[in-house]
Amino acid sequence: MKKTKQETLNDLNNELSSIENLYKSGCVNWIGKTKDTDEFYSEIISNELLLNLKEFDKISIVTRKNTYCRANHKKIEINLESPRKEEIFAKRLAYLNLGELGEIKDYQIPLKDTKADKGLGKIDLISYNDETKILYLIELKYEGSDETLLRASLESYTYFKIVDKTKLIKDCFNNSIHPDEIKVMPAVLVVPNCNACDELEDVEIGNRPKFKALALALGIKFFTLELLVNDTIL
Repeated sequence: MKKTKQETLNDLNNELSSIENLYKSGCVNWIGKTKDTDEFYSEIISNELLLNLKEFDKISIVTRKNTYCRANHKKIEINLESPRKEEIFAKRLAYLNLGELGEIKDYQIPLKDTKADKGLGKIDLISYNDETKILYLIELKYEGSDETLLRASLESYTYFKIVDKTKLIKDCFNNSIHPDEIKVMPAVLVVPNCNACDELEDVEIGNRPKFKALALALGIKFFTLELLVNDTIL
């Protein structure tokens, strides 16, 4: 059922009191336009978030006592029968070099420290570009996903705010690089044939200026990965 602009704003404002869970809320995953003003839901929400950027500062860092980067990921087991296609794809990307994104260093990076940290997810992928000295925290959207680019972006940024970036760098590089030498950035990686990829194309031709402004304000980078013949990733 289509919503009005005011209904969209009302839903968003009800969620802002729990900013760390905003990416999970229904309204940020609405696809389409309002029934009264014919605006993209994501544009209305992005504009409102631009006016309330300080809300994101309420997201607390959770420091994980155990390592973020787990050694058992060096041996990757892939169950091709699993319905979790996005997770399988993330594993297939592990340790590959993806150009500007750099080398994929790990996947499914845990954020929680103890069982009490309920609701904390995992970072899909992290990558490191040795030339730019940037460590990317990547939210992946695989083909067939109907999640919005706004939701993916908010999830990536929320994890960026939650993770203890200094400890993450130390864990990933075994203390071989000083944390001050590396910049950590939130990122979204999309593949064709998913809703987020379609919306990113829309952003690139100028149809979602408020979302673009929000992404710039939050420092989120976007990447697209093509899938080619015979399941070969290029």
